[in-house]
Amino acid sequence: MSRAFLFDIGNVIIAFDFGIAARKLAAHIEVSADEALRRVTELSIPLELGDLTTDEFISEASNMIGYRGTPEFFRDSIADIFELNTPIVRFIEEQKAAGAPLFLLSNTNGIHVPFFEAKYPVFGLFDGRIYSHEARLMKPDPKIFIHTIETLDLDPANTIYIDDKPENIAAGIAAGFTSIIYDPNKHEAFLREVSPHL
Repeated sequence: MSRAFLFDIGNVIIAFDFGIAARKLAAHIEVSADEALRRVTELSIPLELGDLTTDEFISEASNMIGYRGTPEFFRDSIADIFELNTPIVRFIEEQKAAGAPLFLLSNTNGIHVPFFEAKYPVFGLFDGRIYSHEARLMKPDPKIFIHTIETLDLDPANTIYIDDKPENIAAGIAAGFTSIIYDPNKHEAFLREVSPHL
């Protein structure tokens, strides 16, 4: 049986830069782009935990930075902040072709998910996914790993978990996964580390 894979998304499959959004909004706000980024970042955890809906987030964030544009422009500016990591996409495609089950576990939100799932075909290769705003839990909380194992029917001992954050890797190890940290600037080192587990 092929080993399953559980992938993080941000800075693994797609890089992100919230500064892109701040610069797009800069002409429509009452504070600097840097200050807008700082203030809006305060709302990111409630959004990713599902404690704020997308509309609530846009309304609260707009008030915090004196945004004068349309909600649609705000949403689009926040959504389009990604760059695809083609080396890891090739790895994912290779594992899919070899018959490995593929899954996602990500701290994300209802603005980003529709955007990246529509823009990048690689997300169509996955067999299941757990998103923090839907689960109402965030990594590295052990509860989201338990939820992921139960919901996706994973065997941690037969699953390779890949994430860019050491605290999430530590939680993955505690949950029983073969856990490998990923740095997009060290892709070849990742390939060497994961190879014995394939």
